[in-house]
Amino acid sequence: MSASYTRLFRILFVIIFIKLLFLLGLFLHSYDGAARLQRRSHVDVFDELLVDRRQMPSWEQRLRWIREEMPSFPLEELLARENSRLPSVKCGPAPDLMNIDFHNTYWQRAINGNLTYYLFAAYYDNREAVPEAPLVRLLAMVNQHQDNAFKYPEIFCQLWYEGRADPVIVPVSEHKVMWPFGHAPRRYYPTFLSCPLPEGEEQWIVPKMVSLLANKCDKARNLLLVVYEVDEPTVTGKSVANASSPTSAVPSTDPKFVVCVKAMDFPYEDKSWRLIEWLELMRLLGAHKVVLYDAQMHSNMTRVIKDYLVTSPGFVELRRMSLGRGEPHVGPHFHHYAMMADGFNRILNEMIPYNDCFYRNMYKFDYVGVFDIDEVIMPLGNHTTWPELVKLARIVPDYESRTPADCTEWVSFCFRNVYYPRYPERPKVYRNLSSSFYMLQHVERVREHCNRGAAAKCLHDTRFAVGLHNHFTFFHTEEAACAAKSVPIEFAQLQHYREPDTKSLLIDPIVDASIWRFQPQLQARVEDRYRRLGFLPTEQELAKTLEKRRLRDELQLKEAVGGA
Repeated sequence: MSASYTRLFRILFVIIFIKLLFLLGLFLHSYDGAARLQRRSHVDVFDELLVDRRQMPSWEQRLRWIREEMPSFPLEELLARENSRLPSVKCGPAPDLMNIDFHNTYWQRAINGNLTYYLFAAYYDNREAVPEAPLVRLLAMVNQHQDNAFKYPEIFCQLWYEGRADPVIVPVSEHKVMWPFGHAPRRYYPTFLSCPLPEGEEQWIVPKMVSLLANKCDKARNLLLVVYEVDEPTVTGKSVANASSPTSAVPSTDPKFVVCVKAMDFPYEDKSWRLIEWLELMRLLGAHKVVLYDAQMHSNMTRVIKDYLVTSPGFVELRRMSLGRGEPHVGPHFHHYAMMADGFNRILNEMIPYNDCFYRNMYKFDYVGVFDIDEVIMPLGNHTTWPELVKLARIVPDYESRTPADCTEWVSFCFRNVYYPRYPERPKVYRNLSSSFYMLQHVERVREHCNRGAAAKCLHDTRFAVGLHNHFTFFHTEEAACAAKSVPIEFAQLQHYREPDTKSLLIDPIVDASIWRFQPQLQARVEDRYRRLGFLPTEQELAKTLEKRRLRDELQLKEAVGGA
């Protein structure tokens, strides 16, 4: 009985299978089936174009990107104000996006009579040592140089607070021009405008936005975010950023340092390898953060900075900027020409990133250093970090005794400059180290240090500095701190890796290899970054390079012999 059932099931299976084959054949011969098969074999590649298929970013993410693109424009705060449906005001209605007079991407304009103000950013200053605090400072370029005989016409700040319809309007109390060294026509001068907050319920509340205008009840044509960046909350005595960050080189109880770098204008010269070595040395010395301003760099330098942004978040920051007078913020070629065409205008504009960096970081760090990437404040003797150095600087004498002997606080600790030129005709001092290290290889310097005021660089105390030059402070809180102290050269020096302006200094160099104390760590970190970025050649690429070099040398030799 079971055998007959088995045969029956087999017959049914064969019949079903034949019917399925028949149906499949009909499908394949049909128009729809043939078309699908044809698309599968011939057209599917066009259905899989390699295009960006990501979803539209969230509104919150777009606002974060806009803040990065336009760091001084308070779009998020402006939209929040518009959505809150506050009552209309008669004096000083808030500006809107279509009313803003933007200038050269990152600036905004205000006009008062014959004066034109190009506004870059605004900052809340409530430091204990500042007598006029709390106040809002506006950083601007103004077509008026320092002139004690000139009287600025009255101009006002409209301060906008969260949840309040009408602005708090205060007169600008002071113009601090940060350039006392002469002037020229058609130039704009870096200037801080002070807007003290009036006594009352808003005195110690941080405004969200500020506008500058000639008539206090007008509708402003500019609107700036008021920057107030405080340190992260602490966990067991350490800041959140430093508790787990691998970039912290010193304990959190030590002073914290931020380094501010001027506009990185290197469109043609690839200094990526030198930038890596300099950044890693900054980290070893104790810098917690390095802020650079993008003036359109070589692509390899941009790669380096982007890699640090990913691998060392919080250690490197890249900020946007443009020239304040109005030179177009376009591609690198014209931008570089505009910066080089007028050296005085370029130097005046350099004051903007120095001071923007200072005021964005003054609540988060104890000291600010303003350096180029060919400059290093080098501790000497038994000291190897900046935290050790500033503690020592407090007790050593002031070189040339310029500050009173009873000083207990100084606005800055400054260090005398000494040049480390290339000396290309001289053999390498450290023969076992490759030439891919610039500072580690260049350990011959000129014999004499510059004097106290020539090209020195400083570590500025964020409690007391008010306006920065790249070599000193323009203004500081004089009642709370003395002027800068010059630290004697037996304790530290500014190592400047460039040729001196006075060529006679090149004669009779000496070896000063103080940087070699960092050699093992610095070399390992730099080489690791080279590998990560793909800067090291493969064996095949190296062989090709050496062969090209050999052929070039042979050609030069033949030309020399033939010419002789």
